[in-house]
Amino acid sequence: MKLIGLPLALALGGCVLAYTMVNGQSFDAAFAAKDTPGEPAVQIVAQAPTPAAPAPTTKVDETALRYFAKLGDTQRVEAEMARLKALYPDWVPPTNLLSNDYVPDAAVEHIWDLFNQGDFAGARAAIAEKQKADPSFTPSPDLLHSLDLGEASARLRNASDAGQYQTVITIAANAPELLTCANVDAMWRLAEAFIKTDAKQRGLDAYTYILTSCTDPAERLATLQKAMVLLDRVDIEPLLALEKPGADGAGEFTAIRLDLARNAIAAVLSGKMPKAQPTDVTLLQTSAKQTKAADDLRLLGWYALNQKQPSEGRDWFEMAMTADPSMLSAHGMAVALLDLKRPGEAEAVLADYRDDSEALTTLYLTAAASLLAVQPVVDLTPDVLSRIVEETMSAKSAATAQELGWYAYGFGQPQTAIAWFKLATTWDPSSEPSAYGLLVASDSIKDTATVQEIQHAWSSRSARIANFGKTTSTRSPATPPASTGPPLVQQIATEAPARQTSSDTGGNASSCSRFVPPESLSPAQALKRAWCLMDLARPTDAAANFARALQSGSETVRSDAAYGQSLAFVRLGLATDAAVAAASAPQSEARVIQLQVDINTQTALQAYQIGDYRRALVALDERARYAPEQNDLLTLRAWSYFHIKRYKESEQIFAAVAATGYAPAVEGLNTVRAVRAAQPR
Repeated sequence: MKLIGLPLALALGGCVLAYTMVNGQSFDAAFAAKDTPGEPAVQIVAQAPTPAAPAPTTKVDETALRYFAKLGDTQRVEAEMARLKALYPDWVPPTNLLSNDYVPDAAVEHIWDLFNQGDFAGARAAIAEKQKADPSFTPSPDLLHSLDLGEASARLRNASDAGQYQTVITIAANAPELLTCANVDAMWRLAEAFIKTDAKQRGLDAYTYILTSCTDPAERLATLQKAMVLLDRVDIEPLLALEKPGADGAGEFTAIRLDLARNAIAAVLSGKMPKAQPTDVTLLQTSAKQTKAADDLRLLGWYALNQKQPSEGRDWFEMAMTADPSMLSAHGMAVALLDLKRPGEAEAVLADYRDDSEALTTLYLTAAASLLAVQPVVDLTPDVLSRIVEETMSAKSAATAQELGWYAYGFGQPQTAIAWFKLATTWDPSSEPSAYGLLVASDSIKDTATVQEIQHAWSSRSARIANFGKTTSTRSPATPPASTGPPLVQQIATEAPARQTSSDTGGNASSCSRFVPPESLSPAQALKRAWCLMDLARPTDAAANFARALQSGSETVRSDAAYGQSLAFVRLGLATDAAVAAASAPQSEARVIQLQVDINTQTALQAYQIGDYRRALVALDERARYAPEQNDLLTLRAWSYFHIKRYKESEQIFAAVAATGYAPAVEGLNTVRAVRAAQPR
């Protein structure tokens, strides 16, 4: 067999595992790698160390050994001692490395100082300077070899950081002594280089060798963490099998197993799989109950909601609120409560966080609208009503204003209702439900002029407005509770969508103010009612009606229902449910693209909000298949990279966006540069 190239070795504990380039042939070896067809084979073979050892009578250069001892660097002392024993089998180490019988050369120690600082060019310059001052001085082979390895190590790191993976492999091939347990970073980088050059099995071999030969607990754990970034779950399992008991008796990779469980659940939430393995769910549940880690509690809450288990989801978010009463916990708790048709509790949970983010403001207004729409009408306390009115006015939410109008109308306060409906039409002149509400309330006080004005403006666009008073009849206001009604609504008027009258039963779906069981409607009626509910910002109820419409025998109705239900779930922040709904019936290409953009945007935002930055990046990558990222999402991507400590990618994106003058990106760029500057070189 003809060998070509140089050995690429993993030298550990006096034994070298060498990757040898072989001319198209394979041979038996420890950890033999599977070769890529059409490429030279790379094998891992066991062989003895091959440095050219001097004769036993040669004086051993102990300068580096004693230098490291002087610094108190025990790890490097042990590594240097092992190296010298391998080179000089008959050598006996000094019993006292700090004894006074050894007088070091100050100039040589200076050279080693420069070496230790990573200033290899400075060390070589110091050697030349000493030779100039003392022509008889000859640097020891150990010193020169150490400099060669130090420079090779620096080149390997630079090539790795630059993504020049073939160069990494070449450098390692020419400096196999870099690949030791004392320099695990080099083996990590080599493993990555193999995987990035489509030699996954060779990368696995490198990780396997570290876990079977190196003993430092932190480095073993980091090895698995690095492998997780580059390999699929199925490839990670054999590495997990090399786990050793930790100091506390638990497996040393327990944290890794938990991360894998988190990733599996996150994959479900991003739509990559329908359900996580029970073992993963149980593992994370057990850990979360013990540690009360808020991120894990929230993740389990979202998973429960994804699996249509809102009660269990509420329980997890309740624990999260106890552990971390924050906007993230409140967000999940509110969604769970809305799924359970408990809008009053959702409004209360969100009250203190409603202005913390745009998403929470929207969710709060959804909860408020759902609470106002409860039938029979609920007599809300002044503080609750005040919050809703304040947020509606601040956000200029026409949809919630419609519900406030209907709330006032239900208490027999048509003038207040009219004021709310007028304000809603001001905020959204194209809102037919607001115009219809104004029509109903005006008719109830016999304001014929306003009724005719609305009909004139809307009759060509709305059949129910055009036919009002002909084929429908307005219902009288509901009998109010014993209280005097909602005083705050009377004081500050906004508009909400008008409730329907006799057709509330769903006959022609011209109104949708009262609850009607979706199953009592035909699919076509349910579809019309669902769109009406969407106009009223009641996506939870709309989703149920869209579900009924999906039972239609008409492909057109089913397609519209699937599209609508997906939009409803997006509004509720249930991106996974939205994806499932979108796939339940054929859609036009334009709708598919828009839904994918909306769903993946929502998924990315939710993932980022709960601190699942890797899932946020996956969602952004998927979204990028359908639409380019604007500055806001590019900045979100940069921050996601920042949080998983991929500072280089983060800085590149921040810099590109900051160049456009986008202020948040400028702030991010300054932050990541400060972090990188503070990192050890």
